[in-house]
Amino acid sequence: MEHVRVSELPATERATLIAAFNGWNDAADAATWAIKFLVNQWDANSFAEIDGEEFFDFTQTRPTIRVNRGTLRRVSWPANRFYIAQTKIQAEADSTETNQSTQPAGDVILLLGDEPQLRWRTFAREVLDVARLCHVEDIIILGALVAEVPHTAPVQISGAATTEEYLKRMEQCGVERTKYSGPSGIVAVLQDMARTQAIPTLSLWGAAPHYVSATPNLPVSEALLRKLDLFKGFQLQLKELSRAAQRFTQRVSSLVAEDPTASAYVHDLEARETSPEQPDEPVIPFDASGIHKIPRDGELPTGEQAIEGAEQWLRRIRDE
Repeated sequence: MEHVRVSELPATERATLIAAFNGWNDAADAATWAIKFLVNQWDANSFAEIDGEEFFDFTQTRPTIRVNRGTLRRVSWPANRFYIAQTKIQAEADSTETNQSTQPAGDVILLLGDEPQLRWRTFAREVLDVARLCHVEDIIILGALVAEVPHTAPVQISGAATTEEYLKRMEQCGVERTKYSGPSGIVAVLQDMARTQAIPTLSLWGAAPHYVSATPNLPVSEALLRKLDLFKGFQLQLKELSRAAQRFTQRVSSLVAEDPTASAYVHDLEARETSPEQPDEPVIPFDASGIHKIPRDGELPTGEQAIEGAEQWLRRIRDE
């Protein structure tokens, strides 16, 4: 582990590694926000970090700074951090949230960070070296992609697995099998390298409406967490997140309703959800790159505002 700094190696056994990477694999920040939710709910502690110096082009993924009243307070570099969460202590679960998985919850390693630009194979080996030291038995990677789906429909979750057992479990949990050929990201590279080391690996992908640019997309995050919970039996407490996701959807609906062109486009997407014979690539009658084309007054918050608000909400839930 030449590029990993470990503060204290946790004592784990039969652990699961759950990861998400900001960037190409993380539409609307839905996957990384789901990991942040787990870090907060499980009160997870950071124990290791991959040094970004060898893996990032800092002109592409730039460090951020914090300046307060003219004084430079902090420089934050792109990073990938490992957290330890011992879910066995999460005894209180919402009795209304049943779980069909028979696999007991145990130690979990969470990996949250940014997709690197450089040396992907070396990066993946570093991740798997940490996994081996932490006695990781399986890996689940969360991702999100943009798709021509309406925000009013249930979030589609698809997946890819490296073992027949996990493919069967996907079907039992209602996860569609992914069919794709083309450019890929660090998720596929890590998944493939784990396969060569005989570590069962699953990637779960949430479909985010391409016309909603507000981040994080809470409905997609919630859908990913629910499938993860069903797959592993963590007994996550998601009632508050579900309410927040519903408010998110209602807000988008109110903005769409105020713009006739956007409203017509969403209705077209809804019709295609129930009519597969419709054309696969319809003409988009407006700039679908984001919700910014829909009413200026009372518009959705910027990405930074949404993330800040979401993190404040997570802190409040954690404190309570």
